[in-house]
Amino acid sequence: MRLTYEQDVRGHSVVDAEGRVIGQVEQLYLDSDSFKLAGVRVKLSSEAADVLGVQHSLFQAGFLDVPAEAIQSLGQAIVLRTEARSLLMPS
Repeated sequence: MRLTYEQDVRGHSVVDAEGRVIGQVEQLYLDSDSFKLAGVRVKLSSEAADVLGVQHSLFQAGFLDVPAEAIQSLGQAIVLRTEARSLLMPS
């Protein structure tokens, strides 16, 4: 079993299934019962936040929570199984 610590992946690029870099890993979420990865919080680039319609400002970044099921691989970059817009909650 290989352990990955939050500081090891924080700041890594997050790429959606369309090959767009949407931001960087801000935080990992762990399931408190199983200690397995539950998801990641992505600090969106301003361009990605605009495209996704996620609220942000000059001084406050937009964020996207990505469940572990949507992650294809976790390495030098986090690659998603899907495009980022499909992870947004419907209004």
